[in-house]
Amino acid sequence: MNESRMIEVKRNILADNDRAADVFREARKAEGTFFIDVMASPGAGKTTLLLALIEQLRAHATCGVIEADLESEVDALKIKEAGVSSVELNTRGVCHVEMGMVEKALAAFGELRFDYLFLENIGNLVCPAEFDTGAHVRVMLLSVPEGYDKVYKYPPMFAVVDALIVTKSDYLSLNPDFDMDALYRQARVLNPDLDIFVVSARTGQGIDEFAAWVRSCRETAMV
Repeated sequence: MNESRMIEVKRNILADNDRAADVFREARKAEGTFFIDVMASPGAGKTTLLLALIEQLRAHATCGVIEADLESEVDALKIKEAGVSSVELNTRGVCHVEMGMVEKALAAFGELRFDYLFLENIGNLVCPAEFDTGAHVRVMLLSVPEGYDKVYKYPPMFAVVDALIVTKSDYLSLNPDFDMDALYRQARVLNPDLDIFVVSARTGQGIDEFAAWVRSCRETAMV
């Protein structure tokens, strides 16, 4: 297959996925479900942050989580043990989540519907950025131990998300090379409208502010 043919096939796949995503997004809006795609590299703290966020939201709202992994149900069990409805989505080696997968995962909840539905996407800073999952907002996590320079190495991810959450901020004192100012500058070059939060699920720093942003986004999306 020559290069031009590969590009054409990829465009067709993405176009079909985008159309399905638009239909899915509108259907969730109609039923009052706000859908959030959470992306990050492995170990950035997606599950831990979700649990802290859901703890803020669940007093007045119902929450569900689609846990996407290449294999296993480790994270889905953590979510369920916290009393939150969760469905495991095993991609069997596929490095991203497509709309067909999301639709099947939602169907696995049966009759359950939620005010907030989260997709914990595959741990990967490359492929997930290309695929619209039907979410109303997309957020990415970057942990302090990973280093600020990921904004230079993986620009497409930073460019497509609505919010950047810098996690594990309690490690900042142990990582003096983490240049927060450089991260902010480059992230805003790639995405001028990007909202940025610095949080620690361990200490609670920034969780209230992030939860308030999520609530505000839901109010806007449901209009």
